[in-house]
Amino acid sequence: MRNFSKFILSAVLVLFVFSALLPAISFAAKEEVIVGTVMKSGKGFIIEADDGDYTVRGKDLSKMVGKLVEVTGVITEGEKGDTIDVKSVEEVQE
Repeated sequence: MRNFSKFILSAVLVLFVFSALLPAISFAAKEEVIVGTVMKSGKGFIIEADDGDYTVRGKDLSKMVGKLVEVTGVITEGEKGDTIDVKSVEEVQE
């Protein structure tokens, strides 16, 4: 009986920890779309969008500098600003 109680307590603890992490995992994987202009910065590239600037990770956008683009990726908010991990990019025809 004592082992069964330990098992139940362990199972409840594992479920509690997993349920606390699940929303963060789901949120982090959500892809978003932004539209903005690709600009060269000191450390790489940024997308200048209407709602702010996004530091680019994951793709070389050197051939898109100065162009209006639609970017799909995962956005991370940080102390130094927003970053987008680019999954796809397309030039927008004005």
